[in-house]
Order: sequence, then structure tokens, then C-alpha cells
Amino acid sequence: MQNLNLYQVERKRRGGPRRAQMLLGLAALALLCGLHAAWHGWQLHKGAARLAQAENQAQQQEDLLAAAKASFVEPQLDSRLPAELAAREADNRQLQQMIGYLQVLASQRSIGFVAPLQALAEQHPPSGLWLTAINLDAGGSQLRLRGRSQNQELLPEYLQRLGQSAVFKGREFARFDVQRGDDQLLRFDLSSQVGALEKADE
Repeated sequence: MQNLNLYQVERKRRGGPRRAQMLLGLAALALLCGLHAAWHGWQLHKGAARLAQAENQAQQQEDLLAAAKASFVEPQLDSRLPAELAAREADNRQLQQMIGYLQVLASQRSIGFVAPLQALAEQHPPSGLWLTAINLDAGGSQLRLRGRSQNQELLPEYLQRLGQSAVFKGREFARFDVQRGDDQLLRFDLSSQVGALEKADE
């Protein structure tokens, strides 16, 4: 007979990672931690550099501000300025008054003679009366009329119509001369001023 040994010693199987794998994992973890720490250290160093640069710029600005304050001189009002300003304003007012006066004179010279002449033409009778001379002075305020009339009634009517116009309304003649000539025509000479006759005859 042949004997059979059915008992065999079985070796226990080890589960889990091996020693080499654990060492490799620990080395990888340590490397990752080192990289992470290096990145944070670089960021910290970069932030510190930026902070130092900002502090340096702030210090420079403070130095500039201190220098500006030290060199600043507060302006002082010149005591002569108010008097000079008042003089300039007075000169300006005088110039404005002069300009206004010149404008009034210019308007009187430009239109002062038009209205009286137009009124004389509009109120002139169609016949029987002639104006031989018209003298206007002082912008039309001084007037002298010389002429002839065939009828002694035409002249008062003519003067009455002139007095009703807006230009000659309220106008009074200081000198009024009427003479009959050798040709039986009435020669009249009207003047708003007494001295205007002598002055015009010179």
C-alpha cells in the first residue's frame, strides 16, 4: 500500500500594499507638500515685495507733500487791488455812458432829419406855397423854414397841419417874419430859435 500525506502547510497570504509601495506613496506625498509649501512661500515673498514697494511709494508721496507744504507761501492780497478795481470799474462806466451817448448822436444824425423832411413833404399844400430854404440843426430839433406863398391863408393852414403831425407836435417857432414882396408874394421866415436867423444869414 502506498501512504498518501494529505496535510500540507499553507502560507498565509499578506494583504494590503507592500512596503515599497508605501514608501513610494510617502515620497510622493512629501513632494506634493513641499511643492505646496514652496508655492505659498513664493506668493508670500511676492506679496511682501509688493507691500514694500507700496510703502516706498507712500513714503515718497509723503515726502513730496511735506516738501510742498514747506515751500508753500500763502498769497497775500495786494492792498492796491481794490482801489485799482474801483478805478477800472469807474472807467468802464464812463466808457459805457460815452458809447451810449455816441449811439444816441449817431441815431439822431442818421434818422433825425428824415422824419422832419418827410413830414414837411406830406403836409405841403399841392400849390400856392413854396419852400425856398430848409435849415435843420441839432439832429432836427432846430428848424428854420423860408419860402413864398400866393395866399396869406395857406401859410397858417400849412403850419396847423405840421403841428398835427407827430414830428412837429408841440413845436413852437420863436421867430416868425412875413413880408409881401414887390411881386405880391408873401415871403415868410420861420425859426425855432431867435438867433438861428442871424446865424444862418451870416
